[in-house]
Amino acid sequence: MEDNKPPHSLVTSLEARVAELEAQVLRFRGAPQNVPHSMASKIAQATISFDLPKPGSFLHSKVSSALFFRPSCPPLAVVRERGREGLKSPVNEHLPDQRKRPYSGNLINLKSVPHSAITRMISNYASTHLPQYPCITESMLEDIVRRTQDEELGDTNSILIYGIPAHSGLGHFEYFILFIALAISAITLTWKAEDQARDASASFYESALKHLQALEGHSEIQALQISLLLAHYAHMCPERVDNWTCIANAVRIVLSLGLYRESPEGLDPEQVRLRSVLFWVTYGMERSLCTNLRLPLSFPEELVTNKPFSQFPAGDVAKNSSAHHIYLYRGLETEVHRVLHLEEDIQRFGSASVADWIIDITGRLVSWYQEAQAYTEYNMLEFKHVQFYHLRARIHRPTPRLRMRDFEDRRIVLESCMELIEDYLGQDRRRRLFYPWHGVHILFETAVIALEASWSSRAYQPSRDLAVQLLETSIPQCLQLLTRIGQRWNEATLCSQSLTPLLQKVSSAFTAVTAESLSIYDDTSITEEIHGLLFSETSLTWDHAPQTNYDYGFENDLFFDNASGDDTVLLQWAAEWEIVPAELNPLTNKTSVL
Repeated sequence: MEDNKPPHSLVTSLEARVAELEAQVLRFRGAPQNVPHSMASKIAQATISFDLPKPGSFLHSKVSSALFFRPSCPPLAVVRERGREGLKSPVNEHLPDQRKRPYSGNLINLKSVPHSAITRMISNYASTHLPQYPCITESMLEDIVRRTQDEELGDTNSILIYGIPAHSGLGHFEYFILFIALAISAITLTWKAEDQARDASASFYESALKHLQALEGHSEIQALQISLLLAHYAHMCPERVDNWTCIANAVRIVLSLGLYRESPEGLDPEQVRLRSVLFWVTYGMERSLCTNLRLPLSFPEELVTNKPFSQFPAGDVAKNSSAHHIYLYRGLETEVHRVLHLEEDIQRFGSASVADWIIDITGRLVSWYQEAQAYTEYNMLEFKHVQFYHLRARIHRPTPRLRMRDFEDRRIVLESCMELIEDYLGQDRRRRLFYPWHGVHILFETAVIALEASWSSRAYQPSRDLAVQLLETSIPQCLQLLTRIGQRWNEATLCSQSLTPLLQKVSSAFTAVTAESLSIYDDTSITEEIHGLLFSETSLTWDHAPQTNYDYGFENDLFFDNASGDDTVLLQWAAEWEIVPAELNPLTNKTSVL
């Protein structure tokens, strides 16, 4: 009889079993009928990670840390292609400036950072990010900053070793909030040298994670706030955090607490406000994720009875309502997704036909875009042009419901794609491409649908000049930009590499002497390749992590084995580092969200 030794502990046994099950999932490729379960499986994965028995802590085990702190997912078409052809993420010898692990930042001692720099970074976060992602309150953030200035607290790394003094009124949750807010803000405010900016942000982030590891006894609302803040950071640094897992966990909490419903009677106004704003931040992130990855929605629109909170402090109504305007866009984006990709009954949306619906949704999108101009005064909705042209292109691109589009649709797609690429190139030139996860997904889709519209218009003279301009200039620039983003996030380079051969093939159709110069085989194979990219989501689920070269082994945990950080090199704030002066043009030192 085989001798089965008992496990060292229940936790070790469960971790081993979960690791075994995850290994099986990694070998699984979902059939089309499994697509509706993709988001549910992510929520279940997040739920399982939280149910592992280590009472009171946010990160229950090495399993849960491996789920959260892996790179975010690239476009699913790239994953499918990589799995079919055995492609691997670019390794470091091809990208010498990219770190091998996403956890390379050193801890930072806040006492080494000038108080004026902290104040300006927090001010930037509170005035620009917070109104659009109101995960916490501004008063709470200000109170945390004030309390951390207490000289008796000493440096912010010693408290990880000796504990936080009880009289400080602070805990690991508050320190996490402060450091993650600084990490988000530092990416957009540190001046002069981009590398130092990213190093500072990474160090704030590492410090936030140390406090997250030490956090115990948190509430579900606090867990929701943490998940949303991590998701926000993942949108800006997809190489460090998996936004899908963070958002899935936020959805799990929202559904568990019933935040999608109208608040029950008996709650005070602050509780009602908190339930509302946290639900709608989750809603916006989840809808953005699902529409970009072509996923089924994790909860139906008709289930939502919680209304966006609309009571703001005097004088801040227009500024703070920017979040509400973003939710309106998410609603339009979701409706396009439901009609054209999920193929729901068109009569649910008050239209007799898809053609009537397209006219109606386009009119509402134009109205949204016109109203969004008013937020420029507050440096909000900076990326409204990207949002407008991206959704406009989505309305007119081939979709599962409308696989064949006419020449007018293709013209609109070509024009919108040119505007999108130009806007992102401008962001890159100004060093303002702050949301690379959205950028990569939008640029990849833009290149694919531009290639399709160009290819389908090759014999249509009115659109030929526009298609040639895209093929010769705009799309190559788009792929070059993806490659530059790939210096931070490997998956962006894969996106560029996967589309380069197709660009060459489509371009060859425009250099041929006649349309008949391409053989029937070439014509058919190019069309099939384009359609494979357009409709990749019909045969793929995201039930596993990207196959990157990062080491996510459970035996050697990435950073949680040493909570105190007493043997970690500390990043000191260099005296010559500067923060963008307040007197500069506000548009050069503010950012917005996608």
